[in-house]
Amino acid sequence: MTPAELKLYADAYVDRLKLERECRQVDIFNLAALIRVMVWAKHPPRYETAFPDRTPKEAMTDDQMFETVKALNALFGGKED
Repeated sequence: MTPAELKLYADAYVDRLKLERECRQVDIFNLAALIRVMVWAKHPPRYETAFPDRTPKEAMTDDQMFETVKALNALFGGKED
């Protein structure tokens, strides 16, 4: 490994550490904000409100699934029989 490659790896390692630290800081801030809401509110926020990305998606009905398949079929140039 050349000194230039070693410096490149060291810089990448430092950048990764900085990114991980920033992510941890954001997580700590979000947790503090959530705890504050839970402490001062009479009712804690709903799970879906606190974590909107984690809410399960509703299942598609048969008609919705059929419409999706028809749209994909048309998109890829399929024929309807």
